[in-house]
Amino acid sequence: MKKIFQIKDMPPAIGYSRAIRAGNFLFICAQVPENSKGETVGEGDFETQARQVFDNLKKVVTNAGGDLKNIVDMTAFLTDMKNLDEFRKIRREYFKDYWPVCTIVEVSRLLSEKWMIAVKAVAYFE
Repeated sequence: MKKIFQIKDMPPAIGYSRAIRAGNFLFICAQVPENSKGETVGEGDFETQARQVFDNLKKVVTNAGGDLKNIVDMTAFLTDMKNLDEFRKIRREYFKDYWPVCTIVEVSRLLSEKWMIAVKAVAYFE
């Protein structure tokens, strides 16, 4: 059975789903550095953008009844690998004692030229 989630305190997803639960898995679309009004935050500031992305991931998983420890797989899209160390530092703050599988890819750009990072994830619920 599939359940599609619209996330509280996030703008409505139009033309896609932010998250879909299929069995014990929650598939989360790429989260981007946008606030609850759909505005890009931290233009040109990787740290601010990364924190917004992880806050958004947390919001999605929490809305589905879990927490960040439910995330088992992440794919991070960075527009510049020079931000890799900063990404790892911030990720450690959110995943202190648990490390999901993570693939990091450099891309030439994201949907908005203002975005420096996007992260998609899969969570598992027992």
